[in-house]
Amino acid sequence: MTSFADQLSKQAERYGESRWFAFVEYHRGAVVETGRLTFAGLDRRARSLAVALNEAGVSDRAVLLLYPAGLEFLGAFFGCLYARSVAVPAPLPATDPRALERAEKIIHDSDIRLILTDAANEPSLRAWLCSIGQQEKVECWATDTARLPSPEARPLPPVDARTTAYLQYTSGSTGEPRGVVVSHGNLLHNSEQILAVLRFPDTGTGAGWLPHYHDMGLVGQLLQPVYAGGNMVFSSPITFVARPLIWLQMIDKYRAAFTMAPNFAYEWLLRGTRDEDLDELDISCLQWALNGAEPVRVSTLRATVDRLGPIGFTEHVWAPAYGMAESTVLVTGTRRGLGACIRRFDPPGLERHEAISARGDVDGVELASSGRPVGVDLRIVGPGSRTPLEEGRIGEIWIAGPSIAEGYWQQETATRHTFRARLDDGTGPFLRTGDLGFLLDGELFVTGRLKELIIVNGRNLYPQDLEEAGRSAHAAAGAGAAFGVEAGHEHAVLVQEVDENKLAGLSYADLSARVKRAVKSATGTPVSLILVARSTVPRTTSGKTQRTRVRDDLLARRLVPLHADTHPEIRAYLPPSLSQSATHPAG
Repeated sequence: MTSFADQLSKQAERYGESRWFAFVEYHRGAVVETGRLTFAGLDRRARSLAVALNEAGVSDRAVLLLYPAGLEFLGAFFGCLYARSVAVPAPLPATDPRALERAEKIIHDSDIRLILTDAANEPSLRAWLCSIGQQEKVECWATDTARLPSPEARPLPPVDARTTAYLQYTSGSTGEPRGVVVSHGNLLHNSEQILAVLRFPDTGTGAGWLPHYHDMGLVGQLLQPVYAGGNMVFSSPITFVARPLIWLQMIDKYRAAFTMAPNFAYEWLLRGTRDEDLDELDISCLQWALNGAEPVRVSTLRATVDRLGPIGFTEHVWAPAYGMAESTVLVTGTRRGLGACIRRFDPPGLERHEAISARGDVDGVELASSGRPVGVDLRIVGPGSRTPLEEGRIGEIWIAGPSIAEGYWQQETATRHTFRARLDDGTGPFLRTGDLGFLLDGELFVTGRLKELIIVNGRNLYPQDLEEAGRSAHAAAGAGAAFGVEAGHEHAVLVQEVDENKLAGLSYADLSARVKRAVKSATGTPVSLILVARSTVPRTTSGKTQRTRVRDDLLARRLVPLHADTHPEIRAYLPPSLSQSATHPAG
């Protein structure tokens, strides 16, 4: 087997109509299956599309895939693999100007000449292409209504492990999105590592809702079942956000054994599900719930077990993991049945970049491990150096191995800096992840992003610690973004969303005081606090808080605060009319 297309061919021959993908929607409180695609059906569909792509002359060219969640995307993606076209999954450009800008950037960056979509979205995409002056250069096909040739109409081009399979455009929590070049060899190796962590028989069924244009949604949710030979039931992420209960209902109805999502999704599930919704559910079938793509919060792990334990979610189900598009997806993981490894550490030690175990069961800061390295050579390297650090020392995470992608599409300088790093003794190349962490007893603990570290009065502060403390202050305190701002000296700033429905008569000023006290108590750090409306703090498609974007919005005076309690030097970036005195929400 030399390509992932070979793997689909092999699995289609082996399992035929007995393995499947099912797409479901939420209707009148229940899960309703609206489509099913077997491995054999997917193989036939993909081969037919591959013939059409070859006839169109797009082998070895990038093809943009703009689909809503559903089964049609699968045929398009594997059609590109068979045709030796470079698949480029991306979100549909909706009315959000940022999404439109992102899609246009991808067209220019990867020299797109063909867009694949469905009939429902084809008219709007053609109109959009006209609006950006690309209608003559870029074709648009609706694959669900196209008359495709026979799969045997012409031979397909050779594909091997070195062939580029797809471009994964990263969301960019600290910078502009870049196209990560993932080869068939990368994909095959990483899929084998995921299988080693899952340890599932080929009869396993998974459930999920992650977007197909995100690395975890694409590789973990949609491609891994093909590699392993299992079933997958999934819904739209839009449906999950509106009706988070559908996640549990899918697990219950299809007896799913594995699922995966970022940490924030488990929190959203708990907030959006009523106790009475759980009465008729049984998820004791669930054996492995991956938590990754953003910092894993111990409070989330415990709250999920407490709330869902009565319906079968045990602590041994948890499987924290760490990964990124630049490593295809998985770097470290937790094997099925082990549960999360949680340790307590001394806070002053962490500020000095040393992981020192705290004394007793109540002292210190709790951190959850992201599991053990899987098929990679992982080193912790001193920030700004090329010297590996010993266990228990915090530094930048460097990784090497067959899962590491080829680099960034047509960005040689960025590729050389990120993918070609070497240690002092010349060992390498390594991928510089930009993440901070440490190894202890073989487990990786991720502490934050190198570029997002906040240094105040010589103390190293991790933004997620400030954000979690802020959220714990009151039910009305929502998502937050913490970052440093240099204004005379370094200031710690926390931009905190407010859920108006949960204020219960509390004023903005009172909420602000509670949040500031909570942060000061948890971290010993005074913060400049800015309260904003819900949905102000943006996230990437993988759930990472885009702190740099929020910081840029503050410095450009684009933030629209509800209330602020800040240092005078930070106050200069806020509207002059904003009062910092006690302010009550309208109505």
